[in-house]
Amino acid sequence: MSIAVFYAPNAKDSSYLSEEESFHAIRVLRLKVGEVIHLLDGRGSKYSTKISTIEGKKVSFGVLELIDSEPKPSYTIHLYVAPTKQMERMEWMVEKCGEFGIHGIHFFASKHSERKEIKLHRLEKTAISALKQSKNLYLPKITGLHAFKEIAAIEGEEKLFAFISNPPVAELSKTALPGKEYHVLVGPEGDFTPEESATLKNNQWKAFSLGKSILRTETAGIAVCHGLHILNID
Repeated sequence: MSIAVFYAPNAKDSSYLSEEESFHAIRVLRLKVGEVIHLLDGRGSKYSTKISTIEGKKVSFGVLELIDSEPKPSYTIHLYVAPTKQMERMEWMVEKCGEFGIHGIHFFASKHSERKEIKLHRLEKTAISALKQSKNLYLPKITGLHAFKEIAAIEGEEKLFAFISNPPVAELSKTALPGKEYHVLVGPEGDFTPEESATLKNNQWKAFSLGKSILRTETAGIAVCHGLHILNID
């Protein structure tokens, strides 16, 4: 039987699971005092411990044993996305990018954006679920909704944006360099306006292509994430 995994960002400072994780342990998994559980702090560490008490809706755990750790990677991926009208599509993207491994997913509003507000809590829950399922040790930071100008002005080592043009610009694998801190923009399904594209280029963002096919926003986000991982395979 597999050992249950829980997200506990403050595992070294608090001996209690969150209310949500406690509910899952008690009501869904029906765990008992003395059972072994694993904890992820989302910052590169995995611990083994045992349930010490179950008090009402709270689960506490005992001494932590570090069983796995991962140093900070040699490259990081921050994805910036103009969200679609249907949030289910963004949740699916967050889930799949989380499974591949990603360090930040940030949402912004541009001229052709379909959505002007976003509920981060649902996306954060999706990211935590993907963290536990995938055995990754880093939880991505999810933020938004940012103004386009705020994102355009970001300073970063490798700044890239998906661009639909005729003739097409160079593909991602020929534009990005390995081992970098990546900041990658994926625009709305109506694409960036000419003015927005010009603003990005003036702020040293490099345009790249994802091929001949026109991809949905969530598909493009996943393709970027996977493509950058492939680029960095030793």
